[in-house]
Amino acid sequence: MVLKIEGLEALRSRLRALGIYTGAKVLLLKASRFKKCFLVQAGSGKIALGKEVAAGVRVWKI
Repeated sequence: MVLKIEGLEALRSRLRALGIYTGAKVLLLKASRFKKCFLVQAGSGKIALGKEVAAGVRVWKI
């Protein structure tokens, strides 16, 4: 579950449009070998996040 998204408003807005927002349930599907890219599922969509963007998404494991 997403607790907080850190970063500029433009980034937070874009992530909201993709289904990643405070309170949303997300699932980590895959991380690249050196953890530079993460594939997550938010709702019915799958989204690839770079390391810098993913670092700003604070989650609580449930």
